[in-house]
Amino acid sequence: MAFQVKTSILSNSDGSAELIIGGTKVLVSISGPIEPKIRQELPNQASLDIIIRPYKGLSTTREKLLEDKLRQLLQSIIIRYKYPRQLIQIVVQFLIIDEIEEFTCNELNAAINCCYFALIDADLALYSSFVSVVACINSGNLLLNPPGDILINSDSHHVICYNIENQKANKLLFLESDGEFTEETLFTILAKTVSEAETLHQEQRKIIQAKIENDYIWK
Repeated sequence: MAFQVKTSILSNSDGSAELIIGGTKVLVSISGPIEPKIRQELPNQASLDIIIRPYKGLSTTREKLLEDKLRQLLQSIIIRYKYPRQLIQIVVQFLIIDEIEEFTCNELNAAINCCYFALIDADLALYSSFVSVVACINSGNLLLNPPGDILINSDSHHVICYNIENQKANKLLFLESDGEFTEETLFTILAKTVSEAETLHQEQRKIIQAKIENDYIWK
C-alpha cells in the first residue's frame, strides 16, 4: 500500500505533513526546537510534547493512550541530546478514519508514518528512518494494512514499526498487539512485515527525493 503525502503544507510550523494511507488521513505539525515551560525543561535533552486530536469531538483517554504510545516510539528515534533544554511539540490531527472507537491500530500506524515525513520536513536529527505496518489475522489468513471493516472481524491485529538502515528493516522499534494469537503466529507476522516495511521505505525515499529536488535544486 503506497503513501499519499504532502509536506510543508502549514506555513506557521517548523515542519508539517499530510498523509493518506488506506482509509485514514492524518495531518502532523511540528514546532521546535522551541523554548519550553519550566516544568517541561530537561537539562541534557529535548522534551517531547505530543498532542493527538480526534477527527471529531474532544480528546479522551483514547487519544491520551495514543499519545503515550507515540511518545514511547519517538523518544527512541529523535536525537534529543542535540537540543538540550528545548521543546519539540508534535500535534497529530486525524481528518478521516476508517475504524470504530474500539480500534486504534490504523490511526496509530498513520500517525507514526506521517510523523516521519513531518520530522524530515522540520529538519530534526533522527537516529534512523522508520516505517510502520499494520497486520491482522482474519480467519487464519494474514492481511497487511487491513481496512476497518476487516479489523472488526479479525482474530488479532498488530502495529509494527521498524527502523531502516541501509534500506533494510533490521530492528523492531515498536510492537502493539491485541487479540488472540500464538507465539508462532507472531513470529510469522514479523517475518512477513519486514518485506512490506522495506517496500514502504522505498516509497518514503521517492517522496523525500522529490521533496529535496523541489525545495533545493535549481532554486
